[in-house]
Amino acid sequence: MVAPHARDAALIAALGRRLDPGDPMALTNLAWFAARVGHPADGLAAARRAAALPGAPAAAWRALERLAIGRTDGLVLAVGGANRDPTGTRSTALAAAVAAHRQAAVAVAEACYQAATGDSSLAAAAWNGLAVLHEQRHEQHAAEEAWQQALAEPTPPAVHNRALSLLQHGDLAAARALLATHQPMVTASAPLLYLVGYAALLDDDPPMARLSLEQGLLLDPDLARAQFTLGLVHELLGEHAESLTATRRGLLVSPWYVPQVWLLEPTPGGQLVELPAAEPGPVGIPDTVLLSLGRSLLTGGHFGESLAVFEQVLLRSQGHTAALFHRGVVLAKLRRYSEALDDWDRVRQAEPAGPLADTTGRLVESARRLATLFAAD
Repeated sequence: MVAPHARDAALIAALGRRLDPGDPMALTNLAWFAARVGHPADGLAAARRAAALPGAPAAAWRALERLAIGRTDGLVLAVGGANRDPTGTRSTALAAAVAAHRQAAVAVAEACYQAATGDSSLAAAAWNGLAVLHEQRHEQHAAEEAWQQALAEPTPPAVHNRALSLLQHGDLAAARALLATHQPMVTASAPLLYLVGYAALLDDDPPMARLSLEQGLLLDPDLARAQFTLGLVHELLGEHAESLTATRRGLLVSPWYVPQVWLLEPTPGGQLVELPAAEPGPVGIPDTVLLSLGRSLLTGGHFGESLAVFEQVLLRSQGHTAALFHRGVVLAKLRRYSEALDDWDRVRQAEPAGPLADTTGRLVESARRLATLFAAD
């Protein structure tokens, strides 16, 4: 994209005044032009006006979708005026909403979701997306209204997301009751079975958690969050070998444990889009569980796996001294001494006195000697 220029801004404004405000194709081309000359905000505004017109063509929605995610590679030429084609327009509105939602362009996402709710075939997916958006913005009253609409004709993503919202608000009983109400739907969905297991784990019910997670993994062995959570469950049950196996399988799929995701539908019944969700406050998996798993892996010499687990703790709490200490131990064993020293320095700054500080100080001196020794080789 070229650098913006004041002359271009004046030209965009002049074109906007001369164009027919009821011609979505002209507005769409103005949107592309503005974005290409370095004025993406003006382009996005023009695309929103185009897509909001009655009977706007799919091209207008595609422009809005691509501009919302920062793409500027397109123009639409209309022959004989505005060639309006309503087929597929609302479906494109839903896809545009999800694309904007993923890019945190919440105003665009909200407008597109609202447009998609006008089509009965898309309404459930659109209300589901709106409910998630309101949850993210902590607009609880609006979220509750959207959840009611989304669950009027329940779908797996809507049931999943509503249960997740209840977990985030600390209402474990209501979340588990909702999932139990939709048992036939749950048994056919790996993400829902995972969420049943996750909720059971949070509710101190490891046996039920293990059963649900194993059933979910039969449907989708590549569901990384289920593999990692199963590792945590095995660790709580004292099944250390099984914990290691599940954790390793999770690492083969993905090195990151993201326990909570919102599920969005660009097209109803199609491929789902995962949007990472924030950790719940009072009901999250205790860091002590992850630390116990990481220490077990470290003791067994599984350094890569233990490093990934300690990273999970630090993703949630960057200054967690126990996780920093143990990550430093792993890094030192991998001969990544400078990184280990950085972690241990942070531990000593956070806790300048006490047993942990004393142990860390001894490790720092040892690591510095070893770093000098290996540097000389």
